[in-house]
Amino acid sequence: MLYKKVFTLALLVMFIFSGGCSSPPEVTTGEVTLIVTRDFGKEHIFNENIKLDSKKSVMELLNQHLDVQTAYGGGFVNSINGLESGYTNAAEKEKLDWFYFMNGIMTSVGATEYFPTNGDVIWWDYHAWGDIPFTPAVIGTFPQPFLNGYQGENPGTLILSGQGCQDLAEALADYLKSVGVKEVEVKPYEEKLASDRSKITIVVALWEELSDSSFWNGIQAHRDKTGWFAELEKNAFHGLNEKALRQVTYNQGVGAILATGMGMGDSTPLWLITGIDMEGVADAVKALTSEEGKISGHFGALVHDKSIVSLPIQ
Repeated sequence: MLYKKVFTLALLVMFIFSGGCSSPPEVTTGEVTLIVTRDFGKEHIFNENIKLDSKKSVMELLNQHLDVQTAYGGGFVNSINGLESGYTNAAEKEKLDWFYFMNGIMTSVGATEYFPTNGDVIWWDYHAWGDIPFTPAVIGTFPQPFLNGYQGENPGTLILSGQGCQDLAEALADYLKSVGVKEVEVKPYEEKLASDRSKITIVVALWEELSDSSFWNGIQAHRDKTGWFAELEKNAFHGLNEKALRQVTYNQGVGAILATGMGMGDSTPLWLITGIDMEGVADAVKALTSEEGKISGHFGALVHDKSIVSLPIQ
């Protein structure tokens, strides 16, 4: 319990006083998408494409379109449309807060210091800290971050294909290229390429192939830092709530789409598309490639009976 308190307070400090910055781009015209939700994307508050006619920070865009109150010298979002931070509202019993992602990556840059560019997706969500407070990457702005990357830099995309998944990996690569992702490479799965990443990486593999790996088991064991709202076993996939408790269980024909990263502002996040069986893997890939927008607004997802089960389970 002491560790968790120290961790969450440290995370809050990073949100408020992050030392990173994003240089204003030379070209400021174009369009960005601003999304504001609550309860892990369950309820939409604002979702619009906004034209850029000059350089504007994330905070400026928020202030132009929503009722925003700040704290700590103006760098911390205290409330949006009356929904207040649990850390600045002493009367709040359950710790609720605003978290924001740029192209699906939890930012390491304050809202006053990040200047989005054409095509970027800004997503603010208001939710409880729960037992999985840290979500370094989410899937709900796909095909970002593969299009734009993070802070104006895109290292390219690497898709790692597990045994028997080559065709699915190639289909995913073809889709990404068709929507404008410029650099996509497919290679056979190697754990080192997933753990020591130089590119945004997607692993497409049966869970059985990965389940005995200390790397993947470590991601599951530390889901409070990796942001996984799922528990994967060889014979069952479990969907979790924000308190990391099992809510649903599927034993066959189930796939998963999950994302994580090495802390805030990881420009090379790791995505996993997996399944108990090939049907599950195929359905998860199809949810990305054939049904545009199906995973929009989700932190993670299970795919069962060709339906999306949003994670965490509400």
